[in-house]
Amino acid sequence: MEGLSRGVLLERMKEEYGSMLSTENSSIASSASTSRRIEAPESSCSPVPKLHQEAVSREEHGCSGRCKVIVRRIMEQVRTETEQWSQMQEMLEQVREEMEEMNSSWDFWEDRALDSEYLIQYLRSAVEEWKQKAVSSNDKANELQAQVFMLKEEIHNLRSKI
Repeated sequence: MEGLSRGVLLERMKEEYGSMLSTENSSIASSASTSRRIEAPESSCSPVPKLHQEAVSREEHGCSGRCKVIVRRIMEQVRTETEQWSQMQEMLEQVREEMEEMNSSWDFWEDRALDSEYLIQYLRSAVEEWKQKAVSSNDKANELQAQVFMLKEEIHNLRSKI
């Protein structure tokens, strides 16, 4: 359709049918000039003008027939290109819809990935916190065991003195 508005179809028509159109124009011009030269009054008795009129009529019908063929071809090309344009528009609309779906999907999965990354960071910091608590608890347990051992020794020393 854009080609039509830019004159591409007209150019193609000139290329394809230019020679046909120029011969038709010359035959029309020659028949017109021939018919002007014969200025005899029309008479149903005179066979020559009648034959000439029939020849000119046939030539005009031939041109008309060729013109109709050309116009039919052009119409068919226009229909074909219009149908192709419609199909392209439909495909373009489908592509747009699919792109919108893909963008929505992209946004959804990007949000999920960011949420997961946040969760992973949270869990890593929780693991580090628990590791520190475990180390701290282990150190405290060792201290308490050492105190228990010292208290047991002191109790043992006190018993032995008594």
